[in-house]
Amino acid sequence: MTEAVGATIDGYEVVAPLGEGGASSVYRALAPDGTTVALKLLDERLARVSVMKERFQREARALNGLDHPNLVRIVDFGMHGSTPYLAMQFAEGQPLDELLETRPIQPAMAFELGLGIVAGLAHAHTHGVLHRDVKPANVYVVTLPDGALHPRVIDFGLARFTNQERWGEHATLTEEGTIIGTPTYMSPEQAFGGRADERSDVYSAAVVLYELFAMRPPFVKESRAALLRAHALENPPPISEVRPGLVLQPALVDLFAMALAKKARERFHDAGAMLRAMQDIAVPAARYI
Repeated sequence: MTEAVGATIDGYEVVAPLGEGGASSVYRALAPDGTTVALKLLDERLARVSVMKERFQREARALNGLDHPNLVRIVDFGMHGSTPYLAMQFAEGQPLDELLETRPIQPAMAFELGLGIVAGLAHAHTHGVLHRDVKPANVYVVTLPDGALHPRVIDFGLARFTNQERWGEHATLTEEGTIIGTPTYMSPEQAFGGRADERSDVYSAAVVLYELFAMRPPFVKESRAALLRAHALENPPPISEVRPGLVLQPALVDLFAMALAKKARERFHDAGAMLRAMQDIAVPAARYI
């Protein structure tokens, strides 16, 4: 992914690679005004695939309509030849999945990170935007000047817009019956191609929160099919069994039970409702004994 380093893209000087996924690469770049941004470029080969270009563009559209401390902020969007790009705010940090691999997360920090993730999703839901692929790799953890960790939800490439009046023809890109998302964090309805709504994001956010406390997802299986079946049929093991010595407040145990309910109608109706429930939980939400 170093091929773009040294290039200038619409006035953005590409300085160094930051990371890459299956469809795009992200670089540290200098904007025309000298500020540092994260520049996301769709792979040139995929830029010729209409559905991939549309997903990239809908991420720009979603982020351009959202402004919240726990969501990445878009600075600019454009086309470089036939390749779309996104310029986003830059801050030192790392993806949450990488952070989880490097060290255990203390219970107080796990809860604070979870609060931030759910707060960002709540703002998106309020504005008619579903993420549909909530997972640690799509959370960027920024290190603040005081050393605190601050999460920002990123990558709205699979977003669905629920507010027809606001988003109009761009409301949806996938048809019912299409399985989208990441199996480890996918809600039961998404696993079987059902229609995702705010409650699907709630489920996925709860899986991420579970992993923050337990240091592993609720279901660890060898195949995609086994993961999807587990989300649909199996109860996650209690976190206290996965991480011995960690005791969760009863209110937090109840929150997990509701957010991870197999039936969508039994969950919090959106991330805002889940956020309010989390804010009502007394600190510390969990502790070691």
